[in-house]
Amino acid sequence: MADQSQFVVVAPYALRDWGGRPRRYLDPAPLPFRARALVGAWFDNDEQLERDYHRSQRGTVRRIADAFLLIAQNYATLRRARMIYCLDGMHYAILLALSRARLFNADGKIIRRPAFHDTAWQRLAPRLRGASPAFQVECITHEQFVSASQALGAHRVVSRPWKIDTGWFQPAYDVPKTRALMPGNISRDESIVPLLLHQGISITRVARLAHLEQHYALEIADPRFELITNASHREYLELLLAAPAVLLPIVPCDGSAGLTAAMEAIAAGVPVIANRTMGLAELFAECEYPVPMLNNLDPEAWAQAYRQIEAEHDSPDFLLALENSRHLLVKHHRILPMGDDWSNIFAAACAAESAACEHAMGEASPAT
Repeated sequence: MADQSQFVVVAPYALRDWGGRPRRYLDPAPLPFRARALVGAWFDNDEQLERDYHRSQRGTVRRIADAFLLIAQNYATLRRARMIYCLDGMHYAILLALSRARLFNADGKIIRRPAFHDTAWQRLAPRLRGASPAFQVECITHEQFVSASQALGAHRVVSRPWKIDTGWFQPAYDVPKTRALMPGNISRDESIVPLLLHQGISITRVARLAHLEQHYALEIADPRFELITNASHREYLELLLAAPAVLLPIVPCDGSAGLTAAMEAIAAGVPVIANRTMGLAELFAECEYPVPMLNNLDPEAWAQAYRQIEAEHDSPDFLLALENSRHLLVKHHRILPMGDDWSNIFAAACAAESAACEHAMGEASPAT
C-alpha cells in the first residue's frame, strides 16, 4: 500500500524513549496520525545517542552522504508529502538543490527548516533567490523574524515561539539553596566567573565542554566553585532547583543563546540574571519578568543583581511575581502532549497556503 503521509519530519537522529528526561520541542516522536518521521538513526537512550552519534567522528562528507541516502531511500514518500519539515539543515539544503536542478518537484509543497542562528538563513539567501516558494525557514525570536523577512521576503519566513517541557521543570521551593547556576555550552562569558567568585558568590558551572576543566584549572580548587561537565537531565534539574539564581552572561552572538536555559529556570521558579540579548529580552518582556535585565557584563553589576535577589528571596511580592512569570511562560511556551505541536504547525502552514490539506490529522503515532 502506498505511503499516504501528508506531513513528513526529516531528522538525522531521534530518541525512541523519553523516560527519565524532559521532552524536547520538535522531536520526531510522537507525531500525529498521517504523519511520518524519516530518521537517519534511532537511539534508545541519551547515553547511546551521546556515545554513538555526538562523540563519533562525523565529518561533513559523512553527513552529506547520510542525508542523501535518507532522502534517496524515501524519495517516493517525500514526493507525495504535502509538507516536509527538516530538523537538520543538510536535508533541507539537499532538497533545495534537487528542486533547483529540477530533480525534485516542490510545487504545492511546504518545505521548512528552523533557523536558530542568523547565519543559517544568511547562508541560504543566495540559494533561495529564484527557488520554489515552497522553501521556508522558521525563526524563534521576533528580531530574527524581522531580519530574515527583510532579507528573504516575508513569504519565506515564519515566526514560531520556542517551547520546553514545563511538566519536567516544576518549582520545588523547599529545596535548600546552594550555589548560583551558570548553564550552557555556547556564547557564555567565562571570564565573569572568577570575578564573581572574588565577590563571594558561589557558582556551579554546568556544560558539556570538556575543555572547561583546563579553563577553570585555578577555580576548581576554590570550594565556592564547582564544574560539572557530564550532568544527567535529572542531576541538572536538582542543581537548578538548588540554585539561588541562574546566571546567563551571554556574549554577542547571532542566535538566541540562553533562551532554553532561561525558560527552564522560569518554569522551575528560579530567578534568572541575564544581560540584554536576542531572544532573552523578548522572553522577559513577554513573561513580565520581575528581575531587571543587565545591559553589560560588568561583574560589579552582576554581583549587585545577585545580592538583590538574595535580599528579595523570601519577599511575598517577589515570589508572586515569579509565579506570574511562570504562568505566562507555561501559557505560551509549553510543549503540547501527543504530537499536538506538530498538528498545529501543519494546520497553520496549510491555512497560510492557497491549497487546503486533504485530511485533518488525528491522534499521535509512536516512534517507528
